Amino acid sequence: MAISVEYRVEVKAGAEKIWGILTDVESWPSWQGTPYVKLSAPGRITEGSTFEANPGGLKWKLTVTSAQKPRNIVWEGRRLGVKAVHGWEFDEAGGKTTAVTKEKMTGWTLFLAYPMVKKRLSSTDDKWLADLKVRAEKP
Repeated sequence: MAISVEYRVEVKAGAEKIWGILTDVESWPSWQGTPYVKLSAPGRITEGSTFEANPGGLKWKLTVTSAQKPRNIVWEGRRLGVKAVHGWEFDEAGGKTTAVTKEKMTGWTLFLAYPMVKKRLSSTDDKWLADLKVRAEKP
């Protein structure tokens, strides 16, 4: 069983700025409401980084599997029979950036709570993208 969501928004900021905000995981609580973040090594996340966070209210141990500054970043995690892959893409043109977030969850346990998980995943990712836009457009 699989659940996928994708959201996009145009941000009046460059991809470098957005990349900097998103990869500064320790700042997430101040702008997008993730109450818990713990990096395995201090600094910004890069390919191979591991960290713990609880976006959407569930604690995940995540590994950055791909990071191509400032174009895209992907992290993955597993929890209770579910694998989650969360990717971000940034396409800058004319002083604006289209930011896209894509998330896919797969696993046998999803059938137990599919409607609830789909709704939570959708609302969490949509809000996260909106919060990123607000943060990036601040001077």
